[in-house]
Amino acid sequence: MLLSRDHRGGPPGVAAPGRIGRPRGVSRSRLGLLLGLGLVAIGPSVAAQAPGPPTSSSAEPTDDGSSSEESDGSRPRESSDKMADRRPTERIQRPRLPTPSLSSAVKETREATPRRKESRLLDQALGIPESSDFSAFGWIENGFTGNPGRPSNGLNFGVNPNNLANQWMGNQYYLVLTKRLRQDDTIHFGFRVDALFGNDWQFNHMQGLFDRAFRLNSFLGFDPAQFYLSAHLPILTPRGLDIIGGRWYTIAGFEGVPALSRPLQSVAYLFNYGQPFTHFGMLSTLHLSEHLDLFNGAINGWDRWVNETYRWGYIGGLSYTSEGARNHFALTGIWGPNQFPRFLPANQPIYPTGYINIPSLAGLPNPGYNRNDRTLLTWVFSHEWSKKLVQTFETDQGWERSIPGLASHGRNDAPQSDAWGGLANWFLYKFNEEYTGVWRAEWFRDVHGARTGFPGNFYEMTLGLIITPRPWLMIRPEIRMDWSQFSHPYDNGTSYDQLTLGLDAIIRF
Repeated sequence: MLLSRDHRGGPPGVAAPGRIGRPRGVSRSRLGLLLGLGLVAIGPSVAAQAPGPPTSSSAEPTDDGSSSEESDGSRPRESSDKMADRRPTERIQRPRLPTPSLSSAVKETREATPRRKESRLLDQALGIPESSDFSAFGWIENGFTGNPGRPSNGLNFGVNPNNLANQWMGNQYYLVLTKRLRQDDTIHFGFRVDALFGNDWQFNHMQGLFDRAFRLNSFLGFDPAQFYLSAHLPILTPRGLDIIGGRWYTIAGFEGVPALSRPLQSVAYLFNYGQPFTHFGMLSTLHLSEHLDLFNGAINGWDRWVNETYRWGYIGGLSYTSEGARNHFALTGIWGPNQFPRFLPANQPIYPTGYINIPSLAGLPNPGYNRNDRTLLTWVFSHEWSKKLVQTFETDQGWERSIPGLASHGRNDAPQSDAWGGLANWFLYKFNEEYTGVWRAEWFRDVHGARTGFPGNFYEMTLGLIITPRPWLMIRPEIRMDWSQFSHPYDNGTSYDQLTLGLDAIIRF
């Protein structure tokens, strides 16, 4: 994701160190309220019940925004059916929300696939038969997030993509055109194009394309979220090899950019500040078995457009689903230079996360580009305790060497390395076909402030509900408490904590 002065809390693009102060957490009353609500939501018995059927994954981004090829509607990393091609095995009937998968590009909403009757409205309007490999679908997401603290800059720090306080947001007006791969013993080709309109354009923006085209925090924005070609090759293993090339959502972490690829309206610090959103390059998925997929790819960095001066990096990982699909594990590793060969312009309205704006060096060559390498490891584990309760746990670790301007707070001085990481846990409890409870708790550590603009520890706890009164309608209210240690980034850099009340509605077509 790219950040501006409003998002980071410091000067444009500069990782402001924040004011170091006495460690202080959220007030006891607020924390007690959240913990109590969390216990109520998760309280139902977690006694194990009959296991659900296995799932698998595939490399191509799926119907809701993740990568995967699927022929009937499954998640992206599940061999022949994941949004673009998951394996023809039965899947766990999860409560209308995404299940963990290796990537957010390969991770899409398991249920909002055009192969489902409720998401084929556009196909039907265009006369595309259900048997066709072609499909057109999308969704509209609008939301509102109240902040009782009424921050002076109008922003909910750390709460993204619903970052505007006490304002309506037209987050995602999303359209997908795709030709899915079929998983059989022949060679097949496909494609996918995702168009994102609305406020969320800036959170998925890639450096080098439309940098000044749209006003920051404006509804009137556009991002070509994904565009890639895909191929299925029946080689190496019985399940074959899938390859995609172009721009696609990252395979790191649990949450994803598309509104339907995450259980809550807001996302965790891990996803927003610690991981990339998209890559430009190639990614292969080798289906080693019904339960194990291996990913390998070459990318030009994090969230950036094509540039011949960029050095290529690596992305890879594996995804394992146990027999019965009650356990799922995904590991992702990303490495490569992620600063820029030349320092970016001094007056850009938005900068990539992790880049420190040094106005005096704007446009000049960066002599340390080759050693500005960034490494990220993400681990995601999910367990189905019962047919109603699913738990997902994620831990991330990131490092970057020699970040220009970090030690000097945006001045031309010696670079400094940084590290970040954290833990997040989700509980998802399906009360019935219409109501699913969600509880997320997280700790995020930004050692020197390169990721958030403020060094220190960040914590958040969110309690939400997924309501699906109609197959094509999803409503998600949430209450979220954020607090920090060693800095006060909230309310325009004046507070240690923040309470927000969010609500969004998603219409699928």
